[in-house]
Amino acid sequence: MTSIFADLRSYARAPFWEYNALGPLARRTLIVVVAVILVLDSLFRATNGGATSVTSAVVTTSLTMAVALFAWRPPVATLVLIAVALGALVAGVSEPLLAGAAVAGLVSFTCSAMLTSTYLVTLIAWLIAMVAMPGVGLQPLGAIVTGLVSIVSLLLGLALRQQFERAKTLATQLEASEREVAEQLRHERDLIADELHDIVAHEITIVALHAAVLERTEDSSTRTQSQTAIREAAVQALTDIRRVLGMVRGEENLSPERVPAPDSLEGALAASVKELRNAGIDVQVDVPEEVRLPNAPLLALIRVIRESATNVLKHATGARHVSISLRVEHDWVHLRITDDSPPAHTAGLPSSGYGIVRLRERFRVFGGSFDARREPEGWVVSAALPLTA
Repeated sequence: MTSIFADLRSYARAPFWEYNALGPLARRTLIVVVAVILVLDSLFRATNGGATSVTSAVVTTSLTMAVALFAWRPPVATLVLIAVALGALVAGVSEPLLAGAAVAGLVSFTCSAMLTSTYLVTLIAWLIAMVAMPGVGLQPLGAIVTGLVSIVSLLLGLALRQQFERAKTLATQLEASEREVAEQLRHERDLIADELHDIVAHEITIVALHAAVLERTEDSSTRTQSQTAIREAAVQALTDIRRVLGMVRGEENLSPERVPAPDSLEGALAASVKELRNAGIDVQVDVPEEVRLPNAPLLALIRVIRESATNVLKHATGARHVSISLRVEHDWVHLRITDDSPPAHTAGLPSSGYGIVRLRERFRVFGGSFDARREPEGWVVSAALPLTA
């Protein structure tokens, strides 16, 4: 009941010229019906021996043609109907009155409440005038039938309008829901792709590099160190793959705050420094002793550190020194990672560029900046984020 009242209030507040356009099928059906009525009316007048007056014929034909206008512009059609009804009232023609009453439902379905009310007032005035006007021939029973037809037609039009509005609302809600689901799916795919990229670009890179070391060296200490690194990276990769499979099966929440990450920035730095030093690279770290960051900047910076360490191992095999520095200034955190790799050296591992692209997107969303470029002295990665991200 509340919904019905709400629909009626919305209908009553609609602008005067607002209307519901008929659908393609309804328009075609209306035009066919009007054409059939015009043909039948013409045949009837041609065979009734001139019993119908010219004025009545003009009013009836005008009313029928006005109904056809509902296929394009219902408000214009209603105004034409009002003009025809006023003309019939002045001329004292009552024959098309029943047809005018039947059209009330079409008016209420397509037009605003104010325009529908105007039409109903005109229709009632026409009906009263025909009853009160002597010699017209409209009997009280005919007036009652006409009134009942107009009421039934009006209520039917309002009921159809209510269902039409509800269908439109449901369609809009469904469309919004589909967009939301599509956005959620895209977001989940991005998260899964990020996780898979981290696995492939990080742990598998370490496995590949240390496997190459095993092929080139006979030193027992180096081989033991590489075997340990391969075993640890493989175990971590299997753990991460199981976690990603849990995401795909819906066993884990995919919201960003639930994506597993190192416990702290210090933990991420320690892990990356260990991997770089195991590859024979000297690492200098310049980070404040106590760095407290919100979760979003923390996760973003951890991804930068992991991605940069992986890229040094994959694409900067000539690097001998890596510098990692972090500063917190004026409610912003700044991270800078550099290496001294020569341009021509690479580990020969494939690169998609996905990690750099996703990091740029992530920092842009957080209102920060990210840049990775080749300088004469080596690669330089710089990132900045507001602490309120």
